[in-house]
Amino acid sequence: MDIRFEPIDIDTHFSQCVAFRRDAYLCSFGTDVGFEDSIIGYEALLRQNTLEKGWYYFHIWHESQLIGQLEFRSFSRSVDTGYVQLIYLIPEYRSLGLGDKLQEFICVQLIEAGCTKAMLCVSRINERALRHYTRSGWTYLFPNPKGKNMDFYQLDL
Repeated sequence: MDIRFEPIDIDTHFSQCVAFRRDAYLCSFGTDVGFEDSIIGYEALLRQNTLEKGWYYFHIWHESQLIGQLEFRSFSRSVDTGYVQLIYLIPEYRSLGLGDKLQEFICVQLIEAGCTKAMLCVSRINERALRHYTRSGWTYLFPNPKGKNMDFYQLDL
């Protein structure tokens, strides 16, 4: 399946960004309770970060349909390590093998930015994501001290 990655057009698609993040939150925590608090300031942050080097915000398209979103950056607290904040596909595009294409796209961007590793945090109840990450080479690092039932994983690029 052919997909393409385009920088997010915040003015046109911000409401979709929020909808994608809401569904990702629901997948991660089994509820959207607390989502509204987590999204406060998101639009301003998105607008600011898109102007700064090292931040990556993409929508994923299949033909004319917007099917997902990626948010990542080429820096973190660990040296030469990028941080993946969001990998999201709408439900009807999950389990079609697109996760590998999304990960490959992220990895290429991070390698080009000088990263040798990538890190992300995933909820222990998001079994689908955990299966994909472990199958795709991500290794467990440690629990997230700030996130209940969340763990950090790392991938060597």
